[in-house]
Amino acid sequence: GDVPPRASASSSPPPVTRDELAAAAKARGLVLETAVFGPFFKITARRAGSPSSPRGGNVFDAGQNTDADIIGEHDGFIAPPPFGILHMDSMRIYNSRVNGGASGKEGEARMRSVFGISVLLGATSSLMAYEKNCAKIELLAIDDGNEYAPRLVRYYERLGFTPVRVVGQGAATDLTDLLVWGGVGTRMNGDLRALLDKWGKVIRKQAEEAA
Repeated sequence: GDVPPRASASSSPPPVTRDELAAAAKARGLVLETAVFGPFFKITARRAGSPSSPRGGNVFDAGQNTDADIIGEHDGFIAPPPFGILHMDSMRIYNSRVNGGASGKEGEARMRSVFGISVLLGATSSLMAYEKNCAKIELLAIDDGNEYAPRLVRYYERLGFTPVRVVGQGAATDLTDLLVWGGVGTRMNGDLRALLDKWGKVIRKQAEEAA
């Protein structure tokens, strides 16, 4: 018989809304800023009340941001069906700024969770990809040859990702992976809807507590 069509983002409610994302960010003393250029995006978690990125500047500039009010950054691109992929290029949380610039103990308590900020950033890009009917998230846990690499893999596993393969060990897929990702490490995938469901519950709880 005929195969029933897969439910699309337009036919089912999203696991989390932009209002909930904004409320959860506010509860942490943050605002989320999103810049889009074609398929590419950059999401910035900025300290609430701080001036936004200057419109004349290029928010897609590579390298670490020196703005002390920026707590986290996340970028990548979205490839709608037939690819249906959210490609997460990087996610940077500036640990020294999470507590350092907060006002008093209350501010520190709101922003102390690096994990929570990562969920906010990842859920924001995932919602954008969900709205374009993507089904898969892919990333590379970078291995810079230090002891931090295994911790990074465990960190992404905690977020809900699954290791696929190690890039840089001479596998047949290495050349393609190196061209796409520009480095070695552990390729990891995630089911977009499942992760958005998981992260949405965390974000909704934060938003409700802040209400």
